[in-house]
Amino acid sequence: MKFVLLPLLAMAGAPGLPLFAGEKWDQDKAKSMIAKVLEVEKAGGLPWNRIPWRIQAQSALQESRATGKPLFIFFFVPQSGPPTEPCGLEGRLLRTHVLSEPKIIEMVKARCIPMKIRLEKGKDYPVDWPALRHWATAFKFSNERGFAGCSVISPDLAIEFGNSGSARIYELLSSPAFDSEAILGMLKRAMERVNEERSILVQRGISNEERGAEILRFRKGVTRAVRSEGRRNLPPAGYSLEQALELYRVAGVEAAE
Repeated sequence: MKFVLLPLLAMAGAPGLPLFAGEKWDQDKAKSMIAKVLEVEKAGGLPWNRIPWRIQAQSALQESRATGKPLFIFFFVPQSGPPTEPCGLEGRLLRTHVLSEPKIIEMVKARCIPMKIRLEKGKDYPVDWPALRHWATAFKFSNERGFAGCSVISPDLAIEFGNSGSARIYELLSSPAFDSEAILGMLKRAMERVNEERSILVQRGISNEERGAEILRFRKGVTRAVRSEGRRNLPPAGYSLEQALELYRVAGVEAAE
């Protein structure tokens, strides 16, 4: 399939923004990460599906509210190509390097209600949940290709307790979205926040009005923290459109400017 890559570098030339940020780009390391994707996909085991994904939003929401467990959302753009389960390259990288890791599979299965959201090019984000509206906006203003990420959200759909951060190809070596240890840390922080909110909900000796105000203060603080943790990176020094095109070719995706 063909893939338009120019938007990947467009932001680098935006007025007032530095061209590059972070450590220098390592093309060989990036190619090795894609090689692992191809190896796992060729084996055919689909290890990320050891997580019991729900695909119906309403049933997943009902289960989350019944159990009190947060939703763990994996959103991605399905695309034709080499994988048995079609997915954009960013999503393929995320599910191979993160969602296939035993510790993450175990934690998501035990502590969350996992759900997949398929994003369709040319269509709006499929759910209008307050906790995911910033992702819906980001998807709308992206090139709608390869968009992927993870989010831990409350059963009432109002707040994110944590997320993977941006997952673009130029962030392959820097984003938590492609780092299993970073995502495991995010999940642990998210669950600490879930438990802290639960403790407020059952706290004795305060009125319902005081409890509501405390929850509101707590959630504002969580939102600030999650936004800080999930900041986007700029393209690193040494990264180029030619290198991006090479990565897509290695991954079996026919790319075009």
